[in-house]
Amino acid sequence: MVTMNWAYPKEGGISAWGPRTSTMNFCEIDYYMTSYIAEFINTISNLLYIYLAWYGMMHSAADDPVVMWSYGLLGVVGMGSFMFHASLKYSTQMVDELSMLYATATVVYALYDVDLRGRSLWLGGVLSSAMLTMTFAHHYRGESSLHRLCFGVMIVLVWYKCLSLMKRVTDVRVKGEMTTLWRVGAFFFFSGYMVWLVDMFRCEDLLRMRATMGMPAGFVLELHGWWHILTALGVYDYMVFVEYLRLALLDERSVRVRLVWKAKIVPHVAIDEVEGKGKGKGKEKECRWRES
Repeated sequence: MVTMNWAYPKEGGISAWGPRTSTMNFCEIDYYMTSYIAEFINTISNLLYIYLAWYGMMHSAADDPVVMWSYGLLGVVGMGSFMFHASLKYSTQMVDELSMLYATATVVYALYDVDLRGRSLWLGGVLSSAMLTMTFAHHYRGESSLHRLCFGVMIVLVWYKCLSLMKRVTDVRVKGEMTTLWRVGAFFFFSGYMVWLVDMFRCEDLLRMRATMGMPAGFVLELHGWWHILTALGVYDYMVFVEYLRLALLDERSVRVRLVWKAKIVPHVAIDEVEGKGKGKGKEKECRWRES
């Protein structure tokens, strides 16, 4: 009987990209599959970001460039992280970390723009200036503490505004779908954070268990790869949530919108009916978005 089980190498292989220059190296043996990919599972797990970005853009119900930018930058995050984990170079590490800031800044803009109504140019200017400052600071400081602080602050701003704006939605069905989406996204994100912590602080234990299990079974303990998968799903859920909110609070069409789940795990917003403004002839629509 043939079994599919290969031993992990005792040490990493040879890099096609030259010596490592990144300030971070995660709990996966380097270059054990190919000399062109430093951390194999940590690299290929980023493909989910790219797929979800494509899926979100293809299924977006909102005729909204801000929403499309958000999905597009999710794909940039995936590509940046793919390059970083494949090469372990400081230049690609910067692409990885800064793309996270840019994508999150777009979501911050999408949420806080709701209350500005035509006065959002200054918000775009402030966020652009902040991101430009962060880019130069990250480059010249050569470490990631400022990046992590900025990213954490923006995540808090996103969650606060999501909950604040959701209170304005009066339709019970829509609010229920939004609540489910918010909770599922939070579950994925925090689950990813938990496995990230285990990967950071229990690396030696994980390496021993993987060596015992061999490949491919040991792949399930490549926890930084799970961080990518879980956070990709969580961040995507919040981007769909933001799209739903902007449809609810900004779209002036008479629409009936619902949440559709692909394979019960990947959502998108679908419009069942659209009528032009003023074509309802006074008839009240089934889905009321805003408080009067």
